[in-house]
This record gives sequence, C-alpha cells and structure tokens, in this order.
Amino acid sequence: MTDTTPYDHDRSQFSQSALARLVLCDRAVGLAETAGNLAVTRYDAYTALGGRVSEALSVAQLADRLLAGAVIYERERGSSWEDIAQYLNMDSAAAQERFTPELDRWNTAFAVPYRLDETGRKRIPQLPTAAYDPENACRRLDLWTHLRLTVEDKHAVSAGLRASFPTDEAVDPTLHDISGWIWQRNLAALMMLLSRYVGSDFDDTDWDTVAAGLETTNDEDPDGWFTYPLAGSTASLEVRLANAVGSEVLSVVVAGAESAELRLRIDTLMSALAADAPH
Repeated sequence: MTDTTPYDHDRSQFSQSALARLVLCDRAVGLAETAGNLAVTRYDAYTALGGRVSEALSVAQLADRLLAGAVIYERERGSSWEDIAQYLNMDSAAAQERFTPELDRWNTAFAVPYRLDETGRKRIPQLPTAAYDPENACRRLDLWTHLRLTVEDKHAVSAGLRASFPTDEAVDPTLHDISGWIWQRNLAALMMLLSRYVGSDFDDTDWDTVAAGLETTNDEDPDGWFTYPLAGSTASLEVRLANAVGSEVLSVVVAGAESAELRLRIDTLMSALAADAPH
C-alpha cells in the first residue's frame, strides 16, 4: 500500500504543530455546534424519552476529544507534562499515562496517513480529517469564525497556522474558489441546489448540456475541464467539472461566490455530497 495521499502537498505547507492546532480548532467548532443544537427547545415534544441525555453525552464525548486535541497541540509546541498537568489537577505522570495513547496514534498516523477499505479503492484517513486535508479545513473554519464570531478577520484560523499568507486578496482571484470532489451520482443535486442558492432555474436543457459537456473531461488535464455558468438573481457562479478517470467521483471547482455566507453554504453542500457514498 502506498503511503502517499492526494493532500500531501497541502499538508507539507503546515508544520506538525500547526496541524495539531488546526485539529483543535476543528474540534472546538464541532463542540460549539453540537452544544448549540442542544439549546433549542422547539422540538422537545418530538424527542424520545431520554433523548436529550444522549445529546448531552455526545457533547461530553466531544469535550473529551477536544481536551485530547489540546494536549496533543501543547506537546507539539513544546509544553512539558508538568506544564499540562497543572491545568488538569493531576500530576505529570498521570497526565502522561492518560494521553500518551492519543499522542502515539497521532504520530503513527503521519507515517501511515490512511488505510484502504475492503474494496481497495476508498481511502480511510488515519489522521484527523482537518490534518489530513488542511486546505479544506482552513477554508471551512475561516468561514465559520468569520460568520459567527465578532472578529473582523476573514482568516482568523488559517492566518496563524501558515508560514506566510497573502496580505492582499486581490492578487489571487482564485482565493475564494471552493474546490473538492463529489460522487458522480450527486451531480444533479449539486447543480440544482447551487442554482437555488443564486436564484437561477436549472431545467432539463441545462442538465443535458452539463451531461454532454462532462463526457470527455479529465481532471488531470488542465484543459480537460467543463465550465458551466449559473447566473441568478442574487449571484453568479462558475462551476468547473471534470471526471476523475477510473473512479466514481467528479472534481469540482465553484468560483464567483463573493459572500462568506454563500461560500459556507456551498462548502457544506459539497462536503455532504462527498460524504454520501454511492449505494
């Protein structure tokens, strides 16, 4: 089994300490979103007896993962076990015993970053998702913090993790492009929902055009991509598509989403359509 991954280059732009901090950011956001959902009371009548305990347990488990992530990050940046233990109300030997298995798994995953599933085709990351694919994690977490925190910083997460970062976004017109992949079977859902986001109609004629344009695409060829515009009443997008030859996935780039809210919706949509494995 090869130990290379599609994200090796992206990961090499970050130190191991920065990747540990990125994982900590990701877990903090996951905990915040899950705990926030538990604050909603409107649907309590439809929740099974005991259900809220299950949700609270999920929050507690996420908090445990957050704590482990914080310890890994502190060790990566040079904190001693004594430094860490003083905040855990335990001695350094107990802290080391408790968290060493987590550290061992973290370090081992850099040597073996993924395993293949039983089909031998799908990669299952051994690194936490945010460390395995850091560029997508940075984009998603930057959007989350920009929209939800009272910090006027579009790169509140990623700016502190990179050795360098563009100070003038205008120099890179692709900085806000949203790239990734989806399962081929989810293309229709992608196009219809993107059209809805921008206030555009996507009918059978549009679909026929996209389907025909995709036939000869190849994501490994810079000239082998198909581009389709979505001009709507609220925004205009450019959707670039290409087949990943020999697989069941499509590579996707969505350009033109100027607002942070729209970029977050598109990013979330693409993540959902990538996670929905074909039957």
